[in-house]
Amino acid sequence: MGNSKIIMLSGIYLVLGIYSISYEVADETSFQLSANTANEIQAGQIARSGISLAMENMGTDSLVHTYSDISAEVMCGSVVYSASQIGLPLSQSEITSTGTFNDKTVVVKAVFVYYNNRWRIDRLYIPPTA
Repeated sequence: MGNSKIIMLSGIYLVLGIYSISYEVADETSFQLSANTANEIQAGQIARSGISLAMENMGTDSLVHTYSDISAEVMCGSVVYSASQIGLPLSQSEITSTGTFNDKTVVVKAVFVYYNNRWRIDRLYIPPTA
């Protein structure tokens, strides 16, 4: 009778131990997924801020259509943005903004159009988050 109780309790402790280890692994996996998603969302926000910085850089000057990479440090991350007019009419320019945060990188593109003495966003291309 005593041996069966020991075997029964050992089995229960074994099951609880396996459950506890599985729970810790699931918890760590969930944490990593949440952290990666948060980093990607933050990188996307930084890339969007690059679009705003590009608009400020172009200002109200209708002659500014292109410029090479400009870097900035924003929100504990970095952004690189540039303007290109390849394949677009004279009144339009394509902005490419790359935001980086904790090794996550997101690229956002926008097409600006010069209208009513200022540059405006005509189209914005934002990649979906993971």
